[in-house]
Amino acid sequence: MSSGETALHKFAKKTLAAALRLKLPGLRESDGRNSLDVVHEGDFVFDSADLEKRHGEIVPDVVCKRAGRILHVEFLVTHACGPEKLARLRNLNVGSIEIDLSGYRDWPLDTLVEAILSEAPRVWLHNPKVSAAQSKLAEIERKRLEQVDFQARDLLAAAKEIARVEREVGEWEDGATEHGLGSAIATQGLAIGFLVREEEWKSFALIEYGLAAKNGFTRKEVFAAIKARGWIDQRFGFVSDEVAAGMRLRAARNIRVPWEAVGDFLASMQKSGSIIPIDRRGKLAGGKRLFDSVRHAKELKERPQKRTDELSSIVAKIISFVRENFREGFDFDTWLSRPDPAGAGAADFVLGDEDAWLEYLGKFERLLGEMSRRPPQVTDDLDLPVMREISARQEAHRLGEERRSKEAAEKAERDASDREASLLRSVEAATGDSAGAWMLAGCESLGGDSPAAMARRSQADFWKAVGVLDRWKEDMREQTRRENRREKAISSLRAAARTNFKRDDLAELWLRQPQRDLDGVRPVDHCVDDDTLATCVQLLPGKARR
Repeated sequence: MSSGETALHKFAKKTLAAALRLKLPGLRESDGRNSLDVVHEGDFVFDSADLEKRHGEIVPDVVCKRAGRILHVEFLVTHACGPEKLARLRNLNVGSIEIDLSGYRDWPLDTLVEAILSEAPRVWLHNPKVSAAQSKLAEIERKRLEQVDFQARDLLAAAKEIARVEREVGEWEDGATEHGLGSAIATQGLAIGFLVREEEWKSFALIEYGLAAKNGFTRKEVFAAIKARGWIDQRFGFVSDEVAAGMRLRAARNIRVPWEAVGDFLASMQKSGSIIPIDRRGKLAGGKRLFDSVRHAKELKERPQKRTDELSSIVAKIISFVRENFREGFDFDTWLSRPDPAGAGAADFVLGDEDAWLEYLGKFERLLGEMSRRPPQVTDDLDLPVMREISARQEAHRLGEERRSKEAAEKAERDASDREASLLRSVEAATGDSAGAWMLAGCESLGGDSPAAMARRSQADFWKAVGVLDRWKEDMREQTRRENRREKAISSLRAAARTNFKRDDLAELWLRQPQRDLDGVRPVDHCVDDDTLATCVQLLPGKARR
């Protein structure tokens, strides 16, 4: 401990010893439910004070005395009292407090008098009156539990009395059953204190609040509404959690008083998704599963008529394909009640399960599709008057197909002749008198077929033949261009030769004489264009060789 801290510690002890007064903190004992004041906060005046005087195994900072009673005072400057010292204080059973001066170590000593006597934080380390307060709290709790047990016994007897009365099924339960909520309202046999069947108040909660409350609802609102309808015995209007727990303990069953039963029911509905929370304050609303259950129940109720209407509609569509004289005398209602050869009529499927119904309805949809075809191809007439119509339409279709086939063949022949004639005109313009032979000659680029055959076969093949003709014409034009270039080149070479030899006969002889530089080819044969002309000119006698 530093010299400054030692001075503060000594100053505190001397100040208390001189003043003989001290503000004591209040002390309150509690068992978590009840509490008692052991010491009221206030200033106490003492008769005397001893500094650092041993008391048993302890040497307190100050021992204050008043009318034969002792109070130990400890000053905390750097270290609080440890566990060992606290244990010794309890063994002595002497009142002890600790005053915390750790926050005043840097203050001038002459300014700390009031802090020491009344202002600094202080706590009780031990007070001998605590034991008596605890005993008194235990007695208060014992009496309270006796009262709780008495109430539990009384309410259990009342619950048995209520349970003896046979309750009739109410309108709300009927409504819930009709809405498909039978499984949701099933009794658990644990709710007590109600004056109606468990299914009745559950039905009320689901219909009036789950389905109808547009802005949501709370557990408290549902409970209050059930109570307001007189469905809860007055003795069960409010039952504390402890009394309810005591009832369960005595009954050895998990019975639930009305408030708990309503809460449990709403919680189970939340778990199933029939009710959902809509805010953090406990407000609830009907969930998708609840509305789906109601919707499904409604569908089940309306299903027979809906299916009948659906079947009537599709049968009417099928029959609409049948001419009147073929369906005369058909009556839907009579047909609906008539069994099929297997013994099951349409009415049985109308009332049956969904899978069987969909499979049955699918047969009519297939028949409707078959009747829409040209011609209709029916696998099952489903005992409907369609077969005569089908036979008549199939025959009409056969005759129509024959007519259309003949017309198509005639048109195809006309088109083939037109294409052949069109191609022939183009060939004649290109080849003249040899057009007929060209049209009938097999062509390798046409797979060996003749242009005439290709033109007759199809429009696409006609254009292939046209393409062959175009290529032939281009080949003829190119051949003419080559021949003109050759004649021009030979004429120029002959003129050059005559100039070179000065005699026409020698020039002609040279033109037809094979030349070694031309690999034995004659100039007149080698010269076909400007390039070969130039080569031949260089071979004339007297020309400089490159």
